[in-house]
Amino acid sequence: MKKREFKIGQDVFYPTAGVGVIEAMEEVIFGAEHEICYVIRIPENRVTIKVPKTKAASNGLRPLLRGKDVKGLLEVLADKSSARPTGHWAEHYKDLERRIQSGGVLQVGSAVRDLMRLKAGAGLSFEEARLLEMADGYLTRELAAAQGVTVEAARAIIRSSIGLGS
Repeated sequence: MKKREFKIGQDVFYPTAGVGVIEAMEEVIFGAEHEICYVIRIPENRVTIKVPKTKAASNGLRPLLRGKDVKGLLEVLADKSSARPTGHWAEHYKDLERRIQSGGVLQVGSAVRDLMRLKAGAGLSFEEARLLEMADGYLTRELAAAQGVTVEAARAIIRSSIGLGS
C-alpha cells in the first residue's frame, strides 16, 4: 500500500469507524515500543481512535474521496449489474462484509448498491440490514463531507444514482 502522510485537521476515512478528523499526533507506548499515532475523532459516534502512523495504510486509513473519485463512485452506484446473490448465503454475506471492511469507497459503494437493490426486491435478513445501515452511513457521511452537502442531500444522491429515488 502507498504510504501517506496525514495532517492535523485533515478529514479522513477509517474503515471500522467512518469519517473522522485527525486531531493530533501522539506518542504511544506499546510494550517496549514507542509509536507515533494519528489521533482521529469520529464525530458521528463521539469516538476517538489512535492509529499508528506505520500501520495507517495497512489499516485502511485514507483521505476522503475527491472529484474524480466521486464520479467513479456514482458510476459504481449506477451500475446495473445483478445484485442477486448466487451461491450460499454465508458466502454472499462474507463478500459484502469484506467489501465494506476494505474501506475502499468503490467497494463500499458496490456493497451499498447491491444491498439496497436486494432490499427493494426480496428484502434483507437481519444481518444484511445491519450491514446496509453501517455501510450506507459510512458512504453517506463521506459523500456529504467530500461534496460539502448535508447528509440528507448525500443520501438522496446515492439513492438516485442507484435508481431508487430518494
